Amino acid sequence: MLSFEDIQRYFWGSWRMMNGHADGLDFFDLSEDGFWQSFHAITVSLPPLILGWIVFANDMVAFQPEVGTRLSVIGRVAFVDLASWVLPLVVLLLLTARIGLGNRFGVYVITSNWGSAVTSWLAAPATVIRVLLPGSTTLATIFGLALYMFVLVLTYRLTYVALKKSHAYTAAFFAILVIGSIFLMIGLQEMLGISLPEPVTIG
Repeated sequence: MLSFEDIQRYFWGSWRMMNGHADGLDFFDLSEDGFWQSFHAITVSLPPLILGWIVFANDMVAFQPEVGTRLSVIGRVAFVDLASWVLPLVVLLLLTARIGLGNRFGVYVITSNWGSAVTSWLAAPATVIRVLLPGSTTLATIFGLALYMFVLVLTYRLTYVALKKSHAYTAAFFAILVIGSIFLMIGLQEMLGISLPEPVTIG
């Protein structure tokens, strides 16, 4: 079991990498044990994720009562989020040799898992605004989009440091991964019947 000090160290390493500092890698356990322990980042991310699932479920049930209970919607959106976190990594594992990832796969998984934990917490304020100011949908949307763009920049920097590849390779890798993850999430939402109506998605 990871200690609080370990989690702090991995968060700090992620933040260093997100700011373009290669020494951020020194804060991680890049061993096989560190690889599997990095999935503990999902557990660390649960508080902000669960808050987002609850808000999503409330919107879903309010606009589409036929979708089911709030608890069932929370379960489905949780499945979508967690699958969208793990499945792209499984696909990368299968394609590692073909895309020239080589021995950087493990490093990428470890650092991206902890980086995702960091960005989950960074994205929490947008959800909190939705909760505290339910009538300020425009403000929440603008803030959420700005925060998303900021998170993308941070995540790209982390990816660049983790892969140790050229910017051309990293940009292509990152773009395909982001777009693929978005399509995966949308597809899973459609399959599970939890796609929000367009006005709610925008606002």
